[in-house]
Amino acid sequence: MMMINLCAPALVLAASGGAAADPGGSGFFSAWANVEDPWEYWLLVFGLIAQTTFFARWILQWVASERRGESHMPQLFWWLSLSGATMLFAYFSLRGEPIGMLGQSVGWVVYARNLHLIKLKAVGRDPR
Repeated sequence: MMMINLCAPALVLAASGGAAADPGGSGFFSAWANVEDPWEYWLLVFGLIAQTTFFARWILQWVASERRGESHMPQLFWWLSLSGATMLFAYFSLRGEPIGMLGQSVGWVVYARNLHLIKLKAVGRDPR
């Protein structure tokens, strides 16, 4: 059985003929990332930004909890969740990936509800 480390940069460069990316769509990276047209590389960049936004919420939550000495979810956590999920939903829609679309759309209800509860508390209304 042949094993390949897909994360090794040297392998990517070697398999793509020395080019870091192949806008023509014939290299290793193009096949691995399922990219056929040059514009799809920009879509991958957008997807990476979307995933980074979604991941940043966990870094924020970790730092906020460490500062307080207890578990804490700042309001920005929910905004990053909502914006990251929206961006990822758009990315998955453009890539034609219904499973990713479904996974991101379910979270919207939770993120929006938490933001609504925070707003109600800020104006002095009991959310119950």
